[in-house]
Amino acid sequence: MTLKLIPFGLAALCILSAQDKLPEAPAKNTVLTVCTGCHDLDTVLETRHTKEGWKDTVDKMVDRGATASDEEFSAIVEYLTKYFGVTAVNKASAKEIEDGLGISAEQAKAIVEYRTANGNFKDIESLKKVPGLDAKLLDARKDRIVFN
Repeated sequence: MTLKLIPFGLAALCILSAQDKLPEAPAKNTVLTVCTGCHDLDTVLETRHTKEGWKDTVDKMVDRGATASDEEFSAIVEYLTKYFGVTAVNKASAKEIEDGLGISAEQAKAIVEYRTANGNFKDIESLKKVPGLDAKLLDARKDRIVFN
């Protein structure tokens, strides 16, 4: 009997550990249930993606047999995009930049206008040249910004 409890206890510890890595939000349990059914959470989160990248990743998992409703898969994409996504500042719309970086609509609009007038950003330093942006805020979110 004790031998059966040990693996269960280890499984419970793994689930608790995985839960600690995910921010609280309505789709958290759906991500845990669907995504960790086949692999550990580190595999899910080791690479950040744009929203389109997360959609592609979820589609691949569906092709490999992941099961959930369309609403649950949509919720998973939104959750992963919000908490583990990146924003391609040279391609994204103002709304995508606003949502992806958690900045104001005015700041996101300024990024798009600057990009349109001056060309694509090469790095974080060129992004910091946009008037009205907080450089410290950009530095804090630099792991969520891509320039391709």
